[in-house]
Amino acid sequence: MPATRSARAPTRRQALAEAPISKHTGIALNTQRPTASLKSTFAVTKHSTDLVGKTKPKPTLFVATKSVLSRATNAPQIIGREAEQTAIRGFLCASVEQGRGGSMYVSGNPGTGKTACLQSLIKQSSASFTSVLVNCVPLTQPGQVYAAILRALDIETRADTALSELEQHTQHAKTPFLVILDEVDSLLGSRQEVLYRLFELAAQPNTRLALIGIANALDLTDRFLPRLQARNCEPLLLNFNPYNVTDITNILQSRLDAVCTEPVIQRAALELCARKVAATSGDLRKALDVCRHAMELAEAEHKKRQDDKENPNVVAMPRVSIMHVAKALSALSGSQAVQKLDALNFQQKLVLYAHVQVVASNTQDKRALGLAVSALYAEYRVVCGRLNMLAPVTRSEFLDLVAMMEMQGVVAVEALKNGRRGGRRATGCPGAADDRALRLLVDESDVRRALSNTPALAPIL
Repeated sequence: MPATRSARAPTRRQALAEAPISKHTGIALNTQRPTASLKSTFAVTKHSTDLVGKTKPKPTLFVATKSVLSRATNAPQIIGREAEQTAIRGFLCASVEQGRGGSMYVSGNPGTGKTACLQSLIKQSSASFTSVLVNCVPLTQPGQVYAAILRALDIETRADTALSELEQHTQHAKTPFLVILDEVDSLLGSRQEVLYRLFELAAQPNTRLALIGIANALDLTDRFLPRLQARNCEPLLLNFNPYNVTDITNILQSRLDAVCTEPVIQRAALELCARKVAATSGDLRKALDVCRHAMELAEAEHKKRQDDKENPNVVAMPRVSIMHVAKALSALSGSQAVQKLDALNFQQKLVLYAHVQVVASNTQDKRALGLAVSALYAEYRVVCGRLNMLAPVTRSEFLDLVAMMEMQGVVAVEALKNGRRGGRRATGCPGAADDRALRLLVDESDVRRALSNTPALAPIL
């Protein structure tokens, strides 16, 4: 099994992605431990002896359980997602495993297992091919993705020749190769030429390139890539729906069983966590966070009882109950407004950040009066230039972002009549005749809190 190799992104991009580019030669995208290996890693024994005969304690069952519930711990196995696994396996078999090209677009909300499922199936493949993963978020310009792909393939290149070299490599590579573009919607520019070209390269005759794009938006190909159908290079579409109660429960239980069958977390508490998370977002990562926080609450409560000299009958190890999970859900979930804001993508958060900046720069109360969309778009472009991360979207694409935020209940957009709304002038420049006023439907403190939790925006907020 080849070892994982990562290429370091520039320092100013590190807040956006921990490992923007990773590479594998062969069948595996990353190293995952099977259930037996995971269980042996966290096996609980009283002591172990090192080379000099000294003993040191092994991690307790409680510590080991918190470790397997970490986001960073690879899942022992993929639970559920049978239809999605079948679709991905069929794509791999028809494309890169046969030395042919092809493309697929995988969509779904964060925490629905898109990347984990891909990694697992690539590892299971018995074919010989090269696979590389490129995180598109750190790229400051869409065209940089060509060089990023080549460098992940260990091919040195220059920015001005990267596209032509990639075109040559897709036709003459000795080994077929699979390129996975994570957060592919970050490559959207004013004309989407980069995405057009990548999907076209994967659809050319005799190409050695298979392409998989991953993003949160379900309708990216319909909204941003209308020319793909006309050019007969439309990718296969696969959507990952949010996890349901049964899937979340089974996944959490499988992680617990990998450590020990002893019930550290009560089954009823596990099901409560699964029901609440499935009802709000279906994000498995949130379920893991809730369980870990509940274990920390139970551990603190248990330690307090141990310190109580008047209560000597304390069990040896804490147990997580429904009460602990309920407290963790309350602490981590927050209000409905916070949940809505956390579900926004990075571009939408940039819109909110631009709103905060405009409001902060003016003494008038724009919260009540509303903010002209043209003024907000102008500030959004300034913010993109200041961050130097992404190229700003066009005005029509910006209006699409605002419309999606309105449907999510984050903002309200109302028509302007001669620059006035309800007898009061909307703040900001009047803008075009078809301009509208935007007003927040959530508290600004919640907005600032959500933005501060975004690594790329926290330092400048």
